[in-house]
Amino acid sequence: MKASLIGMITMIPLLVSACSQGDSAPRTVVTGLVDATEVDVASKVPGRVRETFVREGQTVERGQKLVSIEADEIDAKIAQVNAAIAAAEAKLRLARSGARKEERDAARQGVAAARHQLDLAKKTYDRVVALRATGAIADAQFDEAEAKLKLAQDQLDMAESRYSLVMRGARAEEIDALSALVEQARGNLAEVRSYERETTQDAPIAGEVSKVLLHAGELAATGYPMVTIVDLSDVWATFAVREDMLTRVHKGDTIQVEIPALGRTAPMTVESIAAMGDFATWKATSEKNSFDLKSFEVKARPVDRIDGLRPGMTVRWTME
Repeated sequence: MKASLIGMITMIPLLVSACSQGDSAPRTVVTGLVDATEVDVASKVPGRVRETFVREGQTVERGQKLVSIEADEIDAKIAQVNAAIAAAEAKLRLARSGARKEERDAARQGVAAARHQLDLAKKTYDRVVALRATGAIADAQFDEAEAKLKLAQDQLDMAESRYSLVMRGARAEEIDALSALVEQARGNLAEVRSYERETTQDAPIAGEVSKVLLHAGELAATGYPMVTIVDLSDVWATFAVREDMLTRVHKGDTIQVEIPALGRTAPMTVESIAAMGDFATWKATSEKNSFDLKSFEVKARPVDRIDGLRPGMTVRWTME
């Protein structure tokens, strides 16, 4: 939310009259402006305005649809993210289900074949040992048979390890990693869905549409206001009071203001008193002992609701 800046343009008080009546203190008429809370409705995603559902001056309720935006890029992104989720979930199912039946059968057959090779190598080794004892073969043939026996044993060990790995399936760490990828993809989808919701802008507050800045066919940039809503239930008046007059007003005071546009007066309560910027400083003259005087913003709210009071109206306050 932001406060309208209308009142900041003519905040220097207009000293309409300063007169003495007998021994009474001079009266000063200060002119101020009515202000109200305003909300600029903007989207977090760029796109072309598809339709504007409200007009300036229209009263809207909170949650009422204001503007819709075309964003084909978001639809494409949603399709991409859904595909990424499907791929991640498929990999996770594959890891959890383990190897296929054909892979398990192949690993089992590999163990059986390696065991047959070991049996054959053992029988050959036993014959060679017997022949060597009779001196019928050379030591080289014995060494060869012994090497083949060890090789067959190693091959059986490898086949059994491969079979065990296939039967166990993926490690717990691998499954955790794949699960994390699935959650990451789902988080990406939630993020894109949040952008998708930004393609339709609803009224964040109840109030009156003061400005419609974009219409159908125009491009809306990220964060650029499309509609401005003013909350007429939250109005106040701002006055610029020179600091040498602050002794006449205090926070919490009830003051009477005149509203020329409505042809009536109304009580208001002083809500805050704050220093204004250097642009509102009254410069000293060449008079002796003169000095610069700052202006202070005095904000006052109506004691009761004032029908017809709108931002930009002039209010006059006679400071006693």
